[in-house]
Order: sequence, then structure tokens, then C-alpha cells
Amino acid sequence: MAGLSLRIAAVNDLTTTTEVPLVDIIDRLLERGVVLAGSATIAVAGVDLIELRLSVLLASVDALERRTRGEVAR
Repeated sequence: MAGLSLRIAAVNDLTTTTEVPLVDIIDRLLERGVVLAGSATIAVAGVDLIELRLSVLLASVDALERRTRGEVAR
């Protein structure tokens, strides 16, 4: 199963690492919600012709409903 290595700062041992499955990371992101933002500029001969900006909100429906009701995520 895919996973990412996360470093956890402990009081006595700062080099401890823990493997967290990728599915757990995605679950946490969708539970809280995350905004991805980016931009791109298309230019010809040093002249900006088109500027694209994109913002995407990724969250579960349940997280969005809680947010609209004013509840705090776990």
C-alpha cells in the first residue's frame, strides 16, 4: 500500500518517523478540506497574453455541510 513518511517531533527523539498510509492522508484532507491554488501566464516575445488563475476546493460533502452549519471539524 502506498504511504508517505511523516516526521513526528518527540520530546526525547527528534528522528522518529512513522509511515502513514496515503489513504489516511487523503481522508484527513477531505475531512478538513483543502484549497489548491495556481496560476499560469501565456506570453509571446515577453508580452503577457493570457493569465490563468485557478482555485479548487477539495472536501467531502459532510465537511462542507458541517462548515455551513458552523460546526468545527474533529
